[in-house]
Amino acid sequence: MTSPSRSLPDVTEPLMAPFWQAAKRHVLVVQKCDDCGDVRFPPLEICSNCWSTEQTWQEIEPAGTVWSFVVYHRALDPSKKGEVPYSIGRVKTDAGPVFTVRLDVPHGKARVGMPVVATWEDVDDDVTLLRFTGK
Repeated sequence: MTSPSRSLPDVTEPLMAPFWQAAKRHVLVVQKCDDCGDVRFPPLEICSNCWSTEQTWQEIEPAGTVWSFVVYHRALDPSKKGEVPYSIGRVKTDAGPVFTVRLDVPHGKARVGMPVVATWEDVDDDVTLLRFTGK
């Protein structure tokens, strides 16, 4: 359940807008350099590999592995009070980029090395959040 005070991302921020537009369609995308092919997330205005300013967004397989995680037993954000305990993880996608996201796994079941797939939380008409759950 969404709290009225829940902190949500600005889906109109220009650099991230293509990611949020794809999320609305439940598609996972990363930024790709048109010159050297480097893929990354979060997006940058220039490629950190070759300094090119030519970037596009590319769909990737919505799968990866839990690289690290933390379990919150106390809600630092009051809007999450009814959700504790919950896990936030760093997920390395099979395509390479790493996402920091909510893990939708039962309490105590998250593990480093655990295979996961992307899932989506449709918060409202404008915001869809990326999450990962165990395969």
